Amino acid sequence: MNEKEMQEMALEEGFARACWIDVDNLVFDHDLRQYCVENTCGNYGRNYACPPDCGTPEHMETRARHYRRALVLQTVQKVDSVMNTEQTKTARQFHNMITRELVTAYESQGIQGLCVMAGPCSYCSRCARIQGEACRFPEKAASCLSAYCIDAGAMAETCEMPYWCGNEEVPFFSIFLTGKR
Repeated sequence: MNEKEMQEMALEEGFARACWIDVDNLVFDHDLRQYCVENTCGNYGRNYACPPDCGTPEHMETRARHYRRALVLQTVQKVDSVMNTEQTKTARQFHNMITRELVTAYESQGIQGLCVMAGPCSYCSRCARIQGEACRFPEKAASCLSAYCIDAGAMAETCEMPYWCGNEEVPFFSIFLTGKR
């Protein structure tokens, strides 16, 4: 399956936009890790795919740079207000669900890669980290853009995707990295 076919499959899966870029065009800003440390999402130290368990900013950037190409995926969903946390959480869950479905479809075609999600890993309904147990599905765990310190605004600009859609639409991004170096 070539890049064009993978991109078309993403659009058929329900993404509003899908764009291929070189991983070298992703902007890594290690200062973005501060958002994770501030724990605004409540997952710092409570999810294996989140800091501090996922690795340092340097480790995460190195991990991403092991790949050559990035398929940037975007959904844009209607909400009453971007400040409505319940609606934006539901929109993020939908985005991550179709991201996982797409990655599973790619894997069934023999395409390997690394998935970077919108928000914390939610493969398990409750992360084993909370109980102090080992990750039950380490091969399925997926960290978010913030954990990788990827500048989503710069990425959106590179892909000519909207980063801000107003108060009644919420965009979410995920990335499928492929083509190991």
